[in-house]
Amino acid sequence: MDTPIKSFKRVPKPPATKLKIRKCVICYHDLVTAKKYYALKYKGPGHVKSMCERISTILNITEENIAGIAGHLCVTCKRKVDNVEKGSLPPDELRRLFSQSHGDQSQQSSEEGSSLIRKRMVKSPDKTSKRRHLDFSIGDGNAPPSQPHQSQLLKPVLEQIQEECRILCQLSFNSSFRRTDLNSFLNWSQGEQEQELMEHAPTLYAVLQAAAVNPRSEKRKPDAAGPKHGVPVVTAASILLHSRNQFMNAHQVMTGLVLKRGGAGKVTFNRLLSRSMSVGYRTIIKKQTEYGADFDKCVNEWKEEIENNVRAEEQEPVEASQPVSPQQQRAEQHPGFKLVGDNVDLHVKPRYSTIAEGNRDLHYYNVAAVKHRIPAPELDKDKPIGTVDSVPWTAYLPTADDNETLKAEWRYLVGRTIADYIPCFGWFKDYLPKHLGHQYSSLAKKKTEVISLGVILQNENTNEGMASILTETHRYVPAVDGVPEKMLSGGDLLTCERQLNAQEDRADSDDPVKRWGGLVPTIEDFHTYINFCEVIWGLLYSPLSAGDTGTLYHARNFLRAFNVSKDPFKNVNDCTDLLEKFTTVLTVTSALEFFGMDSLDSQPTRHVLDDNVDTDPKVYMEQTLNSLVEEFAIHDGPDMSEPVKLTCSHCSKEYKSPGGLRKHLKAKHPGHTGTSSSEFTSDQDSVYNYSCTALGLCLLAQDFADARKHGDGGRLIKLHKFLMLYFRLTGKSKYAYHCLHVLMQVSCLLSPRLAHHLTWNRFVNKSGGPDTNIEMDREMEYLNRAFKDECRGFRGKVTDASVLRVGRAAQQLDAVMGAHDSSYQIKAASGQHRKKDSTKDVLQLIQHVHKEHIFRPTDGRVHFAYPTISRNPLRQMNLPNLHAWMKKTTVDISRKQIYRA
Repeated sequence: MDTPIKSFKRVPKPPATKLKIRKCVICYHDLVTAKKYYALKYKGPGHVKSMCERISTILNITEENIAGIAGHLCVTCKRKVDNVEKGSLPPDELRRLFSQSHGDQSQQSSEEGSSLIRKRMVKSPDKTSKRRHLDFSIGDGNAPPSQPHQSQLLKPVLEQIQEECRILCQLSFNSSFRRTDLNSFLNWSQGEQEQELMEHAPTLYAVLQAAAVNPRSEKRKPDAAGPKHGVPVVTAASILLHSRNQFMNAHQVMTGLVLKRGGAGKVTFNRLLSRSMSVGYRTIIKKQTEYGADFDKCVNEWKEEIENNVRAEEQEPVEASQPVSPQQQRAEQHPGFKLVGDNVDLHVKPRYSTIAEGNRDLHYYNVAAVKHRIPAPELDKDKPIGTVDSVPWTAYLPTADDNETLKAEWRYLVGRTIADYIPCFGWFKDYLPKHLGHQYSSLAKKKTEVISLGVILQNENTNEGMASILTETHRYVPAVDGVPEKMLSGGDLLTCERQLNAQEDRADSDDPVKRWGGLVPTIEDFHTYINFCEVIWGLLYSPLSAGDTGTLYHARNFLRAFNVSKDPFKNVNDCTDLLEKFTTVLTVTSALEFFGMDSLDSQPTRHVLDDNVDTDPKVYMEQTLNSLVEEFAIHDGPDMSEPVKLTCSHCSKEYKSPGGLRKHLKAKHPGHTGTSSSEFTSDQDSVYNYSCTALGLCLLAQDFADARKHGDGGRLIKLHKFLMLYFRLTGKSKYAYHCLHVLMQVSCLLSPRLAHHLTWNRFVNKSGGPDTNIEMDREMEYLNRAFKDECRGFRGKVTDASVLRVGRAAQQLDAVMGAHDSSYQIKAASGQHRKKDSTKDVLQLIQHVHKEHIFRPTDGRVHFAYPTISRNPLRQMNLPNLHAWMKKTTVDISRKQIYRA
C-alpha cells in the first residue's frame, strides 16, 4: 500500500481592490484616514432640507447646481457649517475656504464640475515588481469641481515678472545691478539694491523672498543679527538679471574682484563664469586697469590746492571790512603732504629655464603720499631756521636737560612695568598716566590719509634708476612760476643716501626742477630702530653666554625663542618680542633688588613708604622710581660736549688730535702707549656691569618704541642724539651720519614749518587710536607685502604692464573691498597679530634670574662671554675723534645742494 502524499491546494489570491479616496466637498482634503465623515445626497426639491441644501444656501449656489456639490463632508467643515447657521462664524470664511480649494466653480454647470480626479492603486507595469504606485485618472461621479490649470494661474504672474525685468534691464533706467564704475563700487550698498527690487520689481522680489524665507526659522530666531534674507534674494536676482542681460553684471564683477584679491587663478574664474556667478578673468584685468587710471588724482588735487595757497600768499591782501590775519589765512590752507618710498624686489623662477629666459631679479620702487595731520600754518616756510655757524655742533649732543627728560620718561616706563608685575606696587597705576602724552596727542590719534602712487619700474641702486625715480616723484611737488616748494621725501638709509647723491650730480643745473630742488630727503624711523637693535645685539648677544644667567642669549634659550638669530633683520618680529620680554625681566629684577624683596609676592624691606610719616604717595613713587633709574639705568660718563685734552702720560705734552699724540709716542717714547684722560680702567663685577648696561640700552629702545606708538616726534628727535652716539661707537657710521643729518635739519637747515613737519608728521595711524602710530617706512613695508601678494597671482608671468596695473589699482581695490565688507557686515581684520600670553614665561625667567642677584654688586663675578664689560659703553667713546667727525660732518651736510640758497 502506497504511502499517502500530503497535498495542498493553492487558493488563488483575490484581486486587489481599488481604494476609493474620498474628499471633502468644501476643503477638498482626503478622507481616507478620517474617523468620521458625512455623505451628502440631494433628493430633489420638496424633501426635508438636507445638508446639501444647507451648504448650497451658505455658498450661494443656485438650485440648478445643488447636485454639483454632492459627495462627502469632513467633521471640521460640518462643525463650521453649524457655526455659520448659529451665527458664531461669518459665512465669508467658509466661502473663502471653498474658493481657495476649488477655484471659482460655483457658477459652472453640474456637468462641467462632475469630473473627478481619483487616486487608485494599480499594478506596476513591471511584472517582476510587487510594488504599487498611485496613478491619476479622470473619472466621473459626484465630485467637487476641478482646480484650474497651473499655467492659467502663473501666466499673469510671469507676465508681470517679465515686465519688471524688462524695465530693470533698460539702459535708461541705470540700475544698480548694471553700474560697475569705481564710484559705484566705492559706494556699494546691498540695501540700496534690495530697495530697488522692492520698488521696481515687487513681484520678482516677493517670489524670491518666499523661496528664501523659512517661516519656522523666522519664528525661532525673529531678532537674529545681521543681514537675513535680503542678501540671498539680491544675489539670486543678480544672477537671473545677468542671465537675461549680460551687462547686468555688477555682482559678477564684484565677485571677480574678490576672487582676484584672494589670489584665485583663471580656472576658478572659468568655473564660476560657467555658473553665471562671476565674470571672466580678462574682464577683471580690464577693470583693474580702469580703476587704476586715476591713481594719483587725489595727490594732484593736493598739489593744486597748495599752489593756489602759495599764490594767494604772494598777492597783496584785499581790503575788507574785517581784515584776515596771516595766521587765520594760513589756517585755511592745505596742511601739506610727504612722499615716502621704498624699494620692492621680486625674484621670478621659471618652470623651464632657457638661455633667453632664466631666473630674474626685478627691482622696483614703491611710492606713497602721506597727508600731514599736525599742520603748522603760522610758521614761516621760506627762510631756514639758521645757518650751520649759528648752531654750535655741541647742540647735537645730549645735554643735562636731555638727561633729565630721559630720566622722567624712563621713570614712567619702569613704573608701569613694576605696577603690572609686582602686586604690592599695583597702586602705582593710580598715579601714573595711561599714556605718556605730548602737546599734539589729540591730533596724533587721528587716522592718516595715505595715497598709494603705485610702483615705478626703476632700480634705486643705479644712478639712472634713481634719476628716473626722482623725475617721476618730483612732478607731485607743488611749483609756482617754475619754483618748486620744499617738501619732505622719506625713506630708509639706502633711499635717502641715493637721493642725496643724485641731487648732488645735478647741482650745476640752473633749473630747480631739473635738479629736483623740491625734494628734501630724510631718513625714517623703522629701519633706524632695527639698526639700533643690531647695536644691542652687538653689545649684549653672544652664543658664548648661553650659561651666563641674566644675559640676552640666556633669556633667548630660556624662553625658547629659537627663531632669534645674530641678525635682527632676519626676523624682526621675534627679535623685538624677545627684547620686550628681556626689558621686562631686567626692570622687575632691578626693582626686586632695589626694594630688598626675595620674590614677587613678598613685601619690600628697603625704600618703604613709612605710614607714620605724612608723605604724599605720588611724591614717594616719583622719588623712589627716580632713585631706581639713577642707580641702575642712568650711567655717569664724560661730558660729551666738553673738549678733551690729549696728554702724553710720559712728558705731559698736550695735543689737539689723537694722530698727533700717536706720532709723538712713536717718535719720543717707542714701545710705550699713551693714555689720555678719557680712558678708564675696567670695573670688577662684570655681571653687575652687564645688567646695568643691558637695562639702559633696553629702556632706550623701549622709550623709542613708546614714542613711536604715541606719535611723539619731539621725544623721538631727542632720542636721535643718544642713538647717534651708539651708532658711532659700534661702527655704524652711515646711520650716525643720518642721525646727525636729521638733528641738523630740525635745528638749522630747514624752514620752521618744514622742520615742524619733519618732527611731528613722521608717523602713520591707520586705526585712529592714541597708541597705534607706526613709522612711515614700516607702512611702506606693508604696502610692499600687499604688492607682492598680488604678484603671486601672476604665476611667474610678471610683466611691466601687470606690475603697473597692480601697483596703481591696489589702493582702489582695497577701498572697494572695504565697501563690500561694510555692506555685508563683514568684520575687517585689525591687522594685529594676537599675541600669545607669555606672562607665565616672563615670571619664570624673573624668578630664575633674581636668584643670581645680578643687580647686587659683588666683587670677582664675571660673565664668561663678557669678562671686562663696562657699566657705561659710552665711556669707550673716543671723544676727540667724535668731535672732529661732528665738526667735519656738519660742514659737509650744510654744503649739500638742497640747502643752498
